[in-house]
Formats: sequence, structure tokens, C-alpha cells
Amino acid sequence: MSKKVYQIVTDRIIEALDRGVVPWAKPWKGGHSMPHNMFSMDPEKGRFYQGANVPLLWMSGHSDPRWMTYSQAKKNGIDIKEGEKPSPIVFWKFVEKKDDNGDVIDKIPLLRYFKVYNAEQCENAPDLPEIPEVDPVENYENCQAMMDCYGVDIEHGGSVASYSLTTDTINIPEAGQFKDVESYWSTLLHQAIHSTAHDDRLKRDISNVAFERMASEMGAAFLCAQMGIERDSLTANHASYIAQYKTLLSEDPKAFMRAAKLARQAADYVLEYTGAGQYAASEDEEAA
Repeated sequence: MSKKVYQIVTDRIIEALDRGVVPWAKPWKGGHSMPHNMFSMDPEKGRFYQGANVPLLWMSGHSDPRWMTYSQAKKNGIDIKEGEKPSPIVFWKFVEKKDDNGDVIDKIPLLRYFKVYNAEQCENAPDLPEIPEVDPVENYENCQAMMDCYGVDIEHGGSVASYSLTTDTINIPEAGQFKDVESYWSTLLHQAIHSTAHDDRLKRDISNVAFERMASEMGAAFLCAQMGIERDSLTANHASYIAQYKTLLSEDPKAFMRAAKLARQAADYVLEYTGAGQYAASEDEEAA
């Protein structure tokens, strides 16, 4: 069953990539960012869907962050519009392995999925609460405060953004060289995700370039969404990267789930280390 679920997830990601869509890019600007279950999660307490489930729901294109199962909708008197198709989300179910004495000696993780509908797919879902407008400058100031205490040297200059694992340094062009402030911060946060691979942090294996790029792209998307930074996922190498991701996923159906787990860990590391916030604990991709 787990193998089937991996393939279901991978097929959806490849299908999106075939359309030129980057699944981990939030497809709208402004408003709510992180998807959550309308009835079992509390976004005010930081309880959202995590890991692979974020891009799986983002790629649906719905701007309403609220989701629900069919049974939840029915129980709460909400009608699903005729012809609407649900989106899959995944979770881990742990099956206990016992010895001859009945003692638990191991827990085997099995990947499972179920289907959810977005509030926009419903006839009579409650209106989405209005969110107060946040001055973008406040988001930039929060990012600056976060990076000030992150502990990675940042050198400004040149024309290329990069992270050096050897010197543990982020190199980035001057802010004025970017088309806008959002682009500067989204690029810097992306490099911060790369820096979590350092041995003094998460000690992530970066030998597979395509895999590391996919994981860091997702991590940057999660981090930017958390910090209120709009991020343009399109780059000069957009088509080339998509081709690499498709090859990677075709050869290894489990790659996306592993990358999503590492992406969440990287985003969480930056947020928790700096005190900027953190996602709530989740079992979505713990065993990936």
C-alpha cells in the first residue's frame, strides 16, 4: 500500500511539472498562505498541514487555506459542489510488531492517504475570516531580525547568490540590484535553507544536486510563506530544473517525500534557531 501511495503522490507532482507548474510554489499572492484543516487544526496556534501536504494542496490552485474531508463537510452541514474532485494528503500509520511474548519490538511506518476538499469547492462553507493587512516593511524587518541572529556570515556584492559550505557564508548581490525587495529576501531565505546542510546544523547530504535543489526550493517556499514573503519560483533555468525534477522522480518515486521532509526540517531549523516561529509538530512525513 505504501508503494502505491508513493506513486500516487509522485504521479501528481510529475503531472504538475509536465504543465510547467512548480508544485511547491504558492500560486497566488497575498492573503493566507499555509493550508490547514478547517475543523481539526488551529492556524492561530500554528497548526497547519506540513511537509509534502503543503505542495500537494498548494498545487490545487485554491487560495482559500481551509480544507476538510467529505465526512467533515457532511457532519457540519456543508455541501460539496457537484463534480468537484478532492485532493490527496498523506499521513503515516505505525503498525506495531510484537515478539512471541506480545511485547512491542518495533513500529513499522506505512504511508497512507485520504482525500480532502477545499472550502472553495463547497456551496455553503462559512466565509473566510478577513486577515488584517500587514505592512510589507514589517515582514522585511522580521526577516532582517531573523537573519541577524541566524549565525551565518552574509557577504553582499557580485552578481550571483550562493552559499559556500566550506566557508559557511552566504554571498548575495546588493539589495538594490534586485527587481524588488521581495526578490532580495526570497533569495536570501533560499540561501539560508541551503546553509542548513552545514555539519554544525542539519548535516544534510548535498551530493545529489537535483535532489538538494528540490528540497531547498521547497524549504525556501515554506520559509517564505511563514515570513510573509512573496516568492517567484521562475528562474532563467526553469525548464532545465523541471526536466531534472521529472527525471529524479521517475527514477525514485520516494524522492519527493524525502525532499519534503528535509525541506520542513530546514525551514523549522531556521525558524526555531532564530526564534522567528515554528510549525506545529506533525506526523505527515516523519518516516519518509
